[in-house]
Amino acid sequence: MIIDYWEKDDSGSEPNIYVGLQFEDEPDSLYVAELILAEDRSIHKWGLLFNGFDCNYAFREEEKDQITTYLKSQGLELL
Repeated sequence: MIIDYWEKDDSGSEPNIYVGLQFEDEPDSLYVAELILAEDRSIHKWGLLFNGFDCNYAFREEEKDQITTYLKSQGLELL
């Protein structure tokens, strides 16, 4: 997985983190991981969007680890 960018949206009732990424087996497609944070800064929902549509994708643990490690290296505090 190749991570391109991330951004945080605090406009809703729960903070959302968006992470732009590409899967190595689909190099021409840009996906967005949508992470919803709980009050304790843990991630309580993982989603994957393509062109704004939910892919109903179940992230593998190693993919979650890669994304959270990246976000922490960018200075985001997560549990």
